[in-house]
Amino acid sequence: MDIQTNKQKWFNQMAAVIGCVWMLTLSLPVTAQNTFNPNIIVVSEGRQVNNVALAVEDNPALTAKQQQSLKLLVAEERAKRKSDIAQGKSIAVRATREQIMSERKAGILSAVALRSVNDAIAKAAAEKAKVSVNVTDTNLGLNQESNPLSNHVQQQSIIGYRDFDIYDAYSRIFDDFDEDGFYQTFSVTFDADVYGFTQGEPANVYAELYLSRNGGPWEHYYSTEVFTIYGDATDDDYEVLTTLAQGYKTDYYDVLIDLYELGYEDIVATLSANESDGLYALPLESSDRDEVYEQEYVEVIESEVIVSGGSLSLTALLMLLMMRLYRLKA
Repeated sequence: MDIQTNKQKWFNQMAAVIGCVWMLTLSLPVTAQNTFNPNIIVVSEGRQVNNVALAVEDNPALTAKQQQSLKLLVAEERAKRKSDIAQGKSIAVRATREQIMSERKAGILSAVALRSVNDAIAKAAAEKAKVSVNVTDTNLGLNQESNPLSNHVQQQSIIGYRDFDIYDAYSRIFDDFDEDGFYQTFSVTFDADVYGFTQGEPANVYAELYLSRNGGPWEHYYSTEVFTIYGDATDDDYEVLTTLAQGYKTDYYDVLIDLYELGYEDIVATLSANESDGLYALPLESSDRDEVYEQEYVEVIESEVIVSGGSLSLTALLMLLMMRLYRLKA
C-alpha cells in the first residue's frame, strides 16, 4: 500500500513540474527566429522627389514604370531565394528594430546606404579627374573603409550638433486585385528637415522603415539610400514604394520611420503611426493572398424528352390505364 502511495505521489509531482514548465514556456517572449517568417519576400524602391513630381491628387495610381520596376524586383528576389535554397544557403529573417539600431550604432551601414555613398565618392572622383587628370587622390576608395563624407556634402564639423525633424509623412495604397479592401502595394512619403546654423543648410541623411502588424513588433523592411536635405525645404521629400510579395497576412499595419544623419550613430528623428495618422492601420496583404479565383460556371441545358408508344398518344395511354383499373374493381 505504501509503495502504491509513493508512486502516486511521484506521478503527481512530475505532473505538477511538467505543468509549470509548460506554463513558463508559454509566458516566455517569442524569439525573433519564431516571430519573423524567413519566407517573407518584400521589395521596395526609394527615390527623392519633390511635391510637384508626386502629384498625389492628380495621379494616385502607380505609373507603368513603377509597376514594371516592382515586378522586376519581386522576380529577382524570388530567383535569388530559389538559388540560395538550392545552394544550401540560409535565408536571413527580417530584422527587428533593436537589431537595426544596434548595427547603426556600431557604424554598419545598410547595403543601400553604403552603395549610395560609394556612388557619390566615385562621381566626385570622376569629376575631380576631369578637372585635373594629373592629380591623384589615394584617399578616394569604393569600400567601407573610405570616409563616406569626404566627397558628399562637407559637414564633418557639424555632425550631431543640429536638430532634425520629420515634418510630415503620408502613405498611399495600390493594387487590390481580389477587391477585399486589402492592398499588396503601398508607398510612404516623408519630408525630413534640418535646423542648423544657416538657412537651407544641407545634411546627409538616410532612413530605416519598419512595419508593425496590428500592434505587434516593429519589423524592418527597407533602408533608404543616403540623400541630402536642405533646411526646412518643401521640395526634398523622399518616397519609398513597396510591394509585399509573400508572407504577409491580411491585416492592418502601422509604419515607423527612423532618420539617421550620416556619420552620427544615433537616431536624429523618428515618426510613427502614434504621431501621424498617415502611417496608421494600412490595410495590407502580400500578393500571394491577393489572387483572384475565377469561379467555374456549369451551364445546364434543359431539353424536353417526348416518349412515344407507337401510334398511341399520351392521352390514349391514360384512358387505357383507367379502363384497366375500372375492370379490376368490377
